[in-house]
Formats: sequence, C-alpha cells, structure tokens
Amino acid sequence: MGTKDYLEGIKLIIFDYDGVLYNMIEPLRSTVIEGTQKFQLQSNGLNEDMREVFRVLEFALSRTVADQILDSKEMLDIKLLNGFAHLKRLRIATFFYGDFRERTTEPLLFDGVIELIKKLHDRGIKMAILSNSAKKYIKKTLESYDLQKYFSIILGAAEVIKVKPDPEGLLKILDKEKISAKETLFIGDMISDTDAGKNAGIKTIAVASGILPREKLVAAKPFALVDNIRELLALFQLT
Repeated sequence: MGTKDYLEGIKLIIFDYDGVLYNMIEPLRSTVIEGTQKFQLQSNGLNEDMREVFRVLEFALSRTVADQILDSKEMLDIKLLNGFAHLKRLRIATFFYGDFRERTTEPLLFDGVIELIKKLHDRGIKMAILSNSAKKYIKKTLESYDLQKYFSIILGAAEVIKVKPDPEGLLKILDKEKISAKETLFIGDMISDTDAGKNAGIKTIAVASGILPREKLVAAKPFALVDNIRELLALFQLT
C-alpha cells in the first residue's frame, strides 16, 4: 500500500504565522520569566503563563493604540494579573510588550521553514498567510529572509473583521485566489486554526510547535498533526 500524498490535488496552502513559521517560543518564555520575577506575579505554570501573555501580546500587536485603550480591560483579563489594579496591569503589560519586542528584533523562523516554502513553490503550489498578528510585522520578517515573494496574499488582524476561528480570512483568500476549499490546506498551531479550517471547509494540519499542548491539538481533531516543520516536510514527502 503506497504512502498517502497529502499534496495531491492541492493548489494552495495557507499558513498561520506565530508558532508555525515564526518561532516566538524562546523570546516569549524569557519575557514571561523576566516579567513574573520582576513584578512578583503568581505563576499558574510557565506554559499557562506563556499562553496568557501571548494573548495580551497578540491583542496589542494586532490593534491600534486607540483600540487597545478602548478594549484594555478585555486585553488584560488574564489570571496572571489577578489582584492588580487596572493601571498596574497596564504597566505590567507594557513591560511584557516592550521586553518581547526587544527580544524579537531579529526574527527567527522555525527550522525547515525556508526549505518548506521553496520546495512548495517548486511544486507549483501557491502560498498565503492568515494571522491574528499585524501584517507589517509579518512582512518585515519575510523580507528579512527574502521570502515575501513566495506569498501571494498576507492577511493580518486588520485585514479581516472577524479573526479566527471565524472563517472570514480563509474564505477571503480562497475568493481572491479563485481556488476551492478542497484544493487548499491550512496549517496552524492553535485550536482556533483547526476550527477556522473546519468552518471554511478546509483541511487543517496542526503543528505542535506553538504554545498549545499537543494533547489539546489532538482533541481538536485536525486533518493531520505533526510536531514541527521537519515532520511536515516528511509528511509532504519533500525531504
């Protein structure tokens, strides 16, 4: 019995950014440890703290300053900041944001990302990005690796009205590319990615390289699951 060809009939692959292409894990871990110690925060476990702080960072990176102010209570509603007054929460969140930005001035891609992108391009497969992060940061990273030319469409939080798990962004990309859902794969690292794919009728491959535990990704029942980009290359028979 032959090995399954996951790329058979596929014309487009849509990637999430953080945790799939962009390796924000190490700088995020360092930022959380530094901030937790500096402000003597009550940790709920490092991995849980990282997920909460990333939620705050993603909120801040994807919205205007005005929206951050208007929605600041929602942005700062995390267990790690329980018991602090609102102004103190803002101060701590500002530290997390500034420290993380300093640690990511030289963006790092996961091992195998460049090889994957170039080999998919050689196969004639179109590529796009849908992320809850800001488009300008995504473009800056891609440009630093000379990879922007491989992506026909990049949609960040500002380019959609409803972010994942709503399928709006995925459907918008399909419409622009004139490619059907069944000819598309979506690759993400969060349950919201898998749910967005299902809502759009797109098969989603989960990559357990982000901040979500593998068992939670398994429970979301993606089309396929790999631990990292190197495994994805093998799944696609591109090694």
